Amino acid sequence: MLRRKRKGFLASALRLAQPLQVIMTKKIPILFILFLSIVSNAQKLENCSECSSVKYSELDIINNELFELQLLRNEIFAKHNYSFKNQRLEDYFSDYNWYKPNYKNPIKEIKLNLTEQHNVDIFKTKEETIKKNRTLLISELEKLKTAINENDVSFINTFLNGVVENDDKSFGTALLNAIETVLNSIDTSNINWHKGQAKFEILIDNGFSISSQGIYIKGNSVTIMVTEPMKHSDLMKNDDAFEYPSEYYSESENTSGAELEFKNGKLILINPIFIG
Repeated sequence: MLRRKRKGFLASALRLAQPLQVIMTKKIPILFILFLSIVSNAQKLENCSECSSVKYSELDIINNELFELQLLRNEIFAKHNYSFKNQRLEDYFSDYNWYKPNYKNPIKEIKLNLTEQHNVDIFKTKEETIKKNRTLLISELEKLKTAINENDVSFINTFLNGVVENDDKSFGTALLNAIETVLNSIDTSNINWHKGQAKFEILIDNGFSISSQGIYIKGNSVTIMVTEPMKHSDLMKNDDAFEYPSEYYSESENTSGAELEFKNGKLILINPIFIG
């Protein structure tokens, strides 16, 4: 049975709701206006159309993914009709009618103005931060694997984050076993990223069923999951998978694992996953 700490949750929610009602019925305080202003400005920077005249801050790019920052930075150079050695970058900017590089006599050096240089620097700084966080996240997955394999109680308790009750040992063991199964099967050094997401998934089809083990990352959210079985084997067509002579039943499908958060350089448990 899944047991999680929920004591006082409803009361806390009600306490939070009461001041909100007061705010909605009275004049909005100045601090609340400032908060809304900050939230509204903490958006993605969609393009660099004003990068030559507007100096952007970290807040302006707080939600931009790594590849978006790279495109923004390169757009500054593309606006000067720089010819890129990376063919895919070249193809990307070729879709814009303002991009007209001179291929016969390509520009070898771009002189940026102070505003452009500022933006290039701030984009590169954020890019490096994202790369370092990704490296640290993968390192923490390795530490978690080692801690579970070696039964490092202190590390494990910090990771469990109070989500699992101390007296619910069987549930905690099942949860850690599911995580251990995935971490011991996957080469974390070979996890690859695409547009802010990463994954490493193993699919096994034994002719009867397909099972999966995987790590799925989106931003700072990490899901470690085992699904066994996930569905019937590809040998069986959908229309005969549940007919004689097949002995496969969908009721046997089950998933176990955990949703984690990478926060302050550490991985912590947010939600256990047990379905089926």
